Amino acid sequence: MRSIDSEIEQQAFKRIYLLFGKEHYLLKDNRERLLKALGVTDRKDMNFTLLSEKDFNVPTLISDSDTLPFFADRRVILVEESGYFKGNKKEKDRLVKYIPDIPETTVIVFVESEVDKRDKLYKAVTKNGTAEEFVIGDQNEMLRWIGGRLSADGIQMRRDAWNEFYLRCGSSMDLMDAEYQKLSAYCWEKKQIEKSDVEAICANASETKIFALSDAISERNAARVFDVYHDMLRQNEKAPGILALIQRQLMQLYDLKLMDKDGVSFADKKKNLGISYDFIIRKLETYQKRFKEDELRRLLRKAADYEEDFKSGRIEDSIAVELLLNETL
Repeated sequence: MRSIDSEIEQQAFKRIYLLFGKEHYLLKDNRERLLKALGVTDRKDMNFTLLSEKDFNVPTLISDSDTLPFFADRRVILVEESGYFKGNKKEKDRLVKYIPDIPETTVIVFVESEVDKRDKLYKAVTKNGTAEEFVIGDQNEMLRWIGGRLSADGIQMRRDAWNEFYLRCGSSMDLMDAEYQKLSAYCWEKKQIEKSDVEAICANASETKIFALSDAISERNAARVFDVYHDMLRQNEKAPGILALIQRQLMQLYDLKLMDKDGVSFADKKKNLGISYDFIIRKLETYQKRFKEDELRRLLRKAADYEEDFKSGRIEDSIAVELLLNETL
């Protein structure tokens, strides 16, 4: 059992947490479990503060941390992708010295994709709080995880179906979770998943990867964005194809944004976008709410510009994709 599990179970919380690693799904899941256990049910709560890379600085963190909670037991501060756990950062020494003095009425939660375990800030957290790493599992670990989902749902999956499922999803729990939700809904009545079901329902790797990429972009998680992008390249996806997928996704988000403004029904959204599955529409709606209309319009223009640049030979296709990804962050 992880330390975080026993602390949640016993309601015995430390004053500082660091959740880190490459497995984005587990990071999100444990972040939400911890926040819920700490009593954060609404991110607009006056006793909750969210700081990200763009607005994080040590004086603000300390000021918020030292503020007494308002009619509550504790104040919770979530810091996402600060970048302070690697390299030299402004006032890092001040933060290291402050950690032992965090008030008993405050809990600080850091969520980071990249951490240097030799870093003095990391060592300060492990000495005074809890640090948990979440790594990408191998095929056997993924099988055990999905096996638990199948058992809970009372569904069986043939070995050849699992092999095809893993081939299409890879080792990303984000993608596997998304595809499993579709697959289990499709096979709910017969309670048996065949290889043909996977082939009929589950998208190929490039289609599923774009959702992982969109998820990272919508959260402005730069490290995760480029992890997914490089993973797509390792799976022999070509840069022009990736750029086309990003453009299509941006257009879908923009169209959904306009349809929301016009009060278009859920059924008509599916029809207009040519998407059969409710799950995909809900996923896209979650993403589009994290962007402003003019922001999506700007990104679509940039995508078209970069496409023209690489097609005309002014820049390499991979540079075009990287420039567009940087524009989204």
